[in-house]
Amino acid sequence: MKLADLPKEVIDDLCQEDSWRLDIDPGFDAKHEFWMAWRHFVVLPEERPSYYEATEADLADFLTFDGFEVLLPVPRSHHPHIERIRLIPSQGQQTLTLFLHDSFYESWFNDAWAARYGFLAVADRYQKFGCDFYLASYYHFSYLIGADYEAAREVMQRKLNS
Repeated sequence: MKLADLPKEVIDDLCQEDSWRLDIDPGFDAKHEFWMAWRHFVVLPEERPSYYEATEADLADFLTFDGFEVLLPVPRSHHPHIERIRLIPSQGQQTLTLFLHDSFYESWFNDAWAARYGFLAVADRYQKFGCDFYLASYYHFSYLIGADYEAAREVMQRKLNS
């Protein structure tokens, strides 16, 4: 699934701030969490007002984790650097909880110890206008611990070795 393939009705719906807000903490050196509207991630600023300039590469797009199509608030440039650490579907699969590792910022990820930096996402099922996917409502920096940290260390070591 691609963002560009979504019907206009879906994009218009996602741009409704009162319906689809995103609690976000971009992590690392961010000082506060805040909320954002999905419109900043699904349409270019010339189509709808935005806080910043953006190009197509800055927009979000779908990632597939274990067969689930998920729309996360991350630019497409991050996608090759994102690895699933753990995915927990709710009973009935209406909500997904994901622990992710995003090594896009290479200066932060130059040794296996840095694998402790991860992200926690909560995505709810979106089923409207003939579409069926998961839309993040929560995306936060998170420290990975225990088995999640060990899995992220393996991912990080593999990346460092390649």
